[in-house]
Amino acid sequence: MDTTTATARPARKVVTVSQDDYEEATENYAGFCVACGKFTNDGVEPDAHGYECDCCGARKVCGAEDALLCGYIDIA
Repeated sequence: MDTTTATARPARKVVTVSQDDYEEATENYAGFCVACGKFTNDGVEPDAHGYECDCCGARKVCGAEDALLCGYIDIA
């Protein structure tokens, strides 16, 4: 019998963005910082993870498309 206990994952911060902002971010290959919740860093591949944020310095920037797929952003 397995006696390990499941640990709860912290709630994911979801940022709502407009369709226009999302389209602009994907056209410019902008990254999305999971730490500060801002689009930043032009030239980020769609499936990138771990880039350094130009705004807050955290190494938590991912591609805009991946941020949508992972549930970090929502389009309003």
